[in-house]
Amino acid sequence: MSAPRQVQMDSIDETKVVVYSSCCCCYSGCLPEIAGVGCAAQETLLCLEADICCKLGTSPLCCGCCAIRCTDITTCCKTQGQCCCLVSGSALPPDAEVPCMLSVCFLTCFPKPGCCVRLGDVKGGN
Repeated sequence: MSAPRQVQMDSIDETKVVVYSSCCCCYSGCLPEIAGVGCAAQETLLCLEADICCKLGTSPLCCGCCAIRCTDITTCCKTQGQCCCLVSGSALPPDAEVPCMLSVCFLTCFPKPGCCVRLGDVKGGN
């Protein structure tokens, strides 16, 4: 018996996300092109991980549109989500997927100053 399908947030090309705003351990941004109609999220709290997926053209998770499982503890809490072209993420403490940043209105001050900075460029700077 195969394991239930999981939402792979890494299937969203986060390197293309243009950061709109961020404050330390969270960010919000947009994808220049719509990556799919619907919403998807992956959330972790200590050893519990939940996937939610309501996107067109995807196969159902083990409970229809959601799945919950136990995992190894790698962080206190973390969430990543997408709704059409909008993407957001947060992690405590910040990690490689959700780096520590400071941005407002598409202007990023830390860790790499710039305008309309892509998340992939920030990750490359860490």
